[in-house]
Amino acid sequence: MKAKDIKKFALCLLAALILTGGAACGNDKNMNNDNGTASENSVHDDGVVGDTGEALKDGVEDLGEDVRDGVEGAGDSIRDNAENATENR
Repeated sequence: MKAKDIKKFALCLLAALILTGGAACGNDKNMNNDNGTASENSVHDDGVVGDTGEALKDGVEDLGEDVRDGVEGAGDSIRDNAENATENR
């Protein structure tokens, strides 16, 4: 193996270790231990996914309103410029 191949292999191994380590570190604050088995109590907490979904929904609504306002403003500007061009002739 060349040094370049060894570097690629080490980088891939490091990336795999980081990904598996990140997956192993989860959140268990809503977990109950019932006789050695874990059961999730998801009724009380929407968690990060719920918060992210709400934030995404709000952002898309704001973006839609901004686009609509921008298009209306551009249409008004075009109409006003056309009226000014025809009046000045």
